[in-house]
Amino acid sequence: MDDVSPALVPRLKAEFRQGKEIDLAIIFALGKIVDPTAVEALAAIDKQTTDKEIKKEIKRSFFKLAQRGLAIPREESSEARSPTALFDRTPEIEAYMSSVDGAGGRLIWIAKPQPNHGLQVIQAMVNDREGLQRIVGAQIRRKELRKMAQEIEQQHGVAMILIPWEYADELVYEGFEKAKSHGRSGGLENFHEIRSVVSTARPKIQQHPIYSKLNSEVVREGAWRELSRRLLDEPEFRFWILDDDFAQSFLSQLQEAQTSRLVLNPMQKEERLASIVRDAVEALCAGEMGKLMQRRMEDMALYLFETGRAELAQLALAVALQIKEGAPGPLDVSFLTGLVQKSFAFHISQEKTKAEEETSLIVKP
Repeated sequence: MDDVSPALVPRLKAEFRQGKEIDLAIIFALGKIVDPTAVEALAAIDKQTTDKEIKKEIKRSFFKLAQRGLAIPREESSEARSPTALFDRTPEIEAYMSSVDGAGGRLIWIAKPQPNHGLQVIQAMVNDREGLQRIVGAQIRRKELRKMAQEIEQQHGVAMILIPWEYADELVYEGFEKAKSHGRSGGLENFHEIRSVVSTARPKIQQHPIYSKLNSEVVREGAWRELSRRLLDEPEFRFWILDDDFAQSFLSQLQEAQTSRLVLNPMQKEERLASIVRDAVEALCAGEMGKLMQRRMEDMALYLFETGRAELAQLALAVALQIKEGAPGPLDVSFLTGLVQKSFAFHISQEKTKAEEETSLIVKP
């Protein structure tokens, strides 16, 4: 690397998490920039990753910069620490996220330890279509937060997984911006005051944390398209139903195919229905809906990974990556097909029930 200017540091830091080989090259390059900003960037990257190889490369870069006279952050040994230093040390901010529900909602907690005063906790519910639905700030003890998480898991079967607080903050901020763009501000008047506990600056867009845990280059190897339908059997996907707004245009096509005056044999009718499902799957991968579905599947991949289901996490990430391409591809993605079929069946059932209820209200003379 010829350019060792400190001005290169922000660009290198922004490119982190673009793949392991690129990450290693970035860390190596930072190790050649003799400037405190390079040290700060390496320290920030070190906090973001758990990969052993990357951490080793960070240590090498720290060593090289230390040889050039820069001060390197070092972890003190337990013998060197005094009780006062332990209590004065500012603990890191923590964040937790639930699974994504059928409507695209997530519960998010961001907790900042307060010396001798427990945790300052931000609790937010974010829906990816409607935005931030509610946010509250409270000071509670860690024991209370743990109890809340246990109650949620016992009552709803949903665990709260640990995620990078920067990603949680990004989700909450994006949710606030979306709610504001929809003209909804009720209950969100104190947003900036509540969020100021962790930050007052606009959060930086970053790569999803799942990409530091799973290799995106290998998850789409093998029969992932066929196997992805297994996701629908998991409890967290049980209530995933595509919303009525998305389904309606396709439901009218289904109804037309069912009641068409054209004489269709069973095979032709089956192909017509399958064609409508394929169109819906393509729409699910495109435009704004595609972006929402990609994020949902990335979040669920992270959730599955952190709850000990690595193979299913890989399937969820494979689906997310396919959606990211803007189309399902030439072959069937069984998860998406199954989700569409399940959603159509639900909405058709709902319409049938509604029609029966309306008919029953007609009083015959």
